[in-house]
Amino acid sequence: MYSHIESQGTAVTIAHFKAQSLPVAPVRGRSFLAQPGPKLPPGSDGESMMIRVMSRIGSERDSNRLCLVGKNIQVLKSRLWEGVIPLTEQLWQEKGLDRPEHFDFACQHLTAVIAVFQYLNEPTVRLHLRDTFNYIYEHWTALDTVLNKLREEQGEKPVSVAALWTCYMAAHFEMMTERAHRWVAVHVNTLRAPLMRTLLEYRRPGEELGGEPDAIQWKITDSLHMLAEIMGSADFTIMIPMNGYKGYFADPPRAGPTALHAANLLARSKAYHERLKLLTREAISLHGVEFRGLNPTSGQMYHSISQSQSEGQNKLRKEMRGAPLEPVPREPWIAVTASKIKSGKKNGKEEKYGLAVYRLTYGQTDSEWTEFVRKVKAHVSNWGKGQTGSIFIKEDLKLHWLDGKELGIAEGDIDAAKEHFNTIIDGDDDWSMLQKDAFLVIDSASFASYTTDSYGPATSQLNRGDFTGFLLAIDPTFDLKEGIERPNESPGYNGQMRILGSLVWSDLYSLQAAQTCLLEDYWPLASEHPNMVYVGPTIPWQRFIWQNHSEMRWDLIRAVVDHLKYNPGMPPMPPVQACATPPATTTAASTDAPPTSSIPSSTPPAERDPLNAALRAYMLTEFQRYLRHEGQPRQAAMVDELLNLQPGEEPDGARLRQLVDDEDERQEQRRRDGLGEDDETLEEYQPNCPLQ
Repeated sequence: MYSHIESQGTAVTIAHFKAQSLPVAPVRGRSFLAQPGPKLPPGSDGESMMIRVMSRIGSERDSNRLCLVGKNIQVLKSRLWEGVIPLTEQLWQEKGLDRPEHFDFACQHLTAVIAVFQYLNEPTVRLHLRDTFNYIYEHWTALDTVLNKLREEQGEKPVSVAALWTCYMAAHFEMMTERAHRWVAVHVNTLRAPLMRTLLEYRRPGEELGGEPDAIQWKITDSLHMLAEIMGSADFTIMIPMNGYKGYFADPPRAGPTALHAANLLARSKAYHERLKLLTREAISLHGVEFRGLNPTSGQMYHSISQSQSEGQNKLRKEMRGAPLEPVPREPWIAVTASKIKSGKKNGKEEKYGLAVYRLTYGQTDSEWTEFVRKVKAHVSNWGKGQTGSIFIKEDLKLHWLDGKELGIAEGDIDAAKEHFNTIIDGDDDWSMLQKDAFLVIDSASFASYTTDSYGPATSQLNRGDFTGFLLAIDPTFDLKEGIERPNESPGYNGQMRILGSLVWSDLYSLQAAQTCLLEDYWPLASEHPNMVYVGPTIPWQRFIWQNHSEMRWDLIRAVVDHLKYNPGMPPMPPVQACATPPATTTAASTDAPPTSSIPSSTPPAERDPLNAALRAYMLTEFQRYLRHEGQPRQAAMVDELLNLQPGEEPDGARLRQLVDDEDERQEQRRRDGLGEDDETLEEYQPNCPLQ
């Protein structure tokens, strides 16, 4: 039924196509519910028009145009299709993507958007999109025949639903592409500005004497080149040409060569790069006076050349895409939600909009709980920047708290919470406007994620923004016995998923309000996180680091198991508080089972426990080897002091200084002997990260 579109991508998107995670077997198409609509003449079996139209969009009856694509691309495509920006400004800041050390991560988030449109511009996918549109257009044309015959009999003017369909999809594609392109352009400019400033202001030693650019200048110019590649790819890729769409008549080309507006992506790419060379040379010639007298390898010269290329790109962008869409329309889900809220207020109804949140952890004091709620509200409500129109709904979208203990729900009993939620949603008008596809739960792990300092990234390789506070989202209709319709697309999904508090509205609520994603659709991305948390759209490098981290954790677990195997009679590990394994459906009867965790217990470590001591030594040794690989032999030497500490003993400053002095002497002796780097530095920790 499904066919996978093979694509190697381009220089800036290849990592995303290589990182596609695919189902392991064919899947059944989604059956669409019959909806009321006008009936066609005899021969149609009395089938409603909406059923005929919906059958064209990927059903068992018409599956020839379905394509299989990786979840990383599919999930981002779903949000872009609905006009939802890839990452909110809050999440961008939380992940530190504006900081120099995270530049490559930021670039992969930008190229992920380009990869989506590169997929949509693949010849096979582009033709499937066009054919699906045209089949639906023919259904609307048949409907027009029936409707206009009736209107003629009633003396009314004819109408054309088919023409409205073409207008709608043209507007939809424009909204979708313009919003995605604007998001990429804004963030490229944000990343470029400090680089251009540094390039201009930086002075390398001996610059006045000429010579080759140094490492810093190479790094800056490489980064600027990457941004130029990303912006260029965005300019000619983030579009959906409607050539061959019935009822659509393209406007004449805005400017520039005709090939810039070709339906074929490769033709557009070729024309773009040829045109960019010309416009860049023109811009450089206009800046010729500025170049006179400048050192060819000076920062000023590099800055002027980069500025000329940027000017050429800006001019070419106007030729290809015209002026940006102004004003920026609201994201469709925001417009629909705002309309519902306005309608409810007009009718004098005090509706509850937003999400229900159940408290299912009861071991906190009143003050502890109050402080937790304050933190959650601050985290969850800080959204909307960059999402046009969010100001009109932020005050009405709220978390509606329910105390499970007061409702008679046992601690951790999610099944009972689901039963209560379904009851109030179906039977209480006051709750009828809440999001029905998901509700939130506060369990002990989510409470700990907001209130303990111990929850966070285990190593510096992990982004701190992926380890902020989370909540537990629950699918109220999930039945463990029945499972989901396509289990191989979301393996391991059990009806619940952790999600960052900052994504409650911008991701969970928005895509469910748009009827684009169910909770199970988020799960494949969450399942790759070390603590099974959904942290937004993922990128290859991010997932690579998570995988390495998880593999190291399993190595540690295997070491512990082996230690127990060959040393029977060892005492068990002390219990811990918060769960880092996939959250399972719990009931009151299962709450006593101690979960596995990467969040340390508040209980002081049992340093005299031989098992703990072995695990501690293993982790410190690995850390020491990592430091040596990173070129920090003095810091690595200091780890010896920690390895030799006795229970209850504090590190000794004199011994630390002696270790550092000994290491300096050892390194100096190696240099005198011509031995070079240590074997550990050469052989350990050589990650093969999927770079741009």
